[in-house]
Amino acid sequence: MRTVVADTSALVSLAIPKADGAYDTDSNPDPLQYLLTSCAVSIPTQVRAELQNIAQYSDIDGAAAANVLAASDHYTVEDPLQRSETPPALPEWGLDGGETAALVLANALGVDAFLTDEFAGSSFALIHARLADATVVTTPRLLRDYAYTGHLSESDARTILDVIGRHRSWKHNSYVQHVKGML
Repeated sequence: MRTVVADTSALVSLAIPKADGAYDTDSNPDPLQYLLTSCAVSIPTQVRAELQNIAQYSDIDGAAAANVLAASDHYTVEDPLQRSETPPALPEWGLDGGETAALVLANALGVDAFLTDEFAGSSFALIHARLADATVVTTPRLLRDYAYTGHLSESDARTILDVIGRHRSWKHNSYVQHVKGML
């Protein structure tokens, strides 16, 4: 994975370990930092606006969104609607504005991967259907792939999935459990 467009939920999930006071990213892997330093990450302005909105809350998601915003030197923000090859307005695809904008940007940039946490319900199918060439990568799958390639140990990947899962209601999610089972 060399080039990635990420949606809001995936970025917040990857930033949760740093926001979780029980997990020390000084001595344990920081999945957001690894993503932002291992490939070229782009986000649409709509995702940045969603992050700014979430960062106003005094909870783990707010702290995680603030962490993503604080790392802005490590990703590119672009308005997909300002590109000549994109529509003048976001299409109605049955997804939220950030996800739709991220899909439009991913297709316009021709990135390798689209990072999302939308792996439940019909959103995953909609995202997959709307991507031209990029591979859909979920946060659990990204962490599993980091373990497969040696960037994380399997134990660290499981721990990070557990830390994120406590705050994202993933404990009983069959998809997340299946990914963890592959570690």
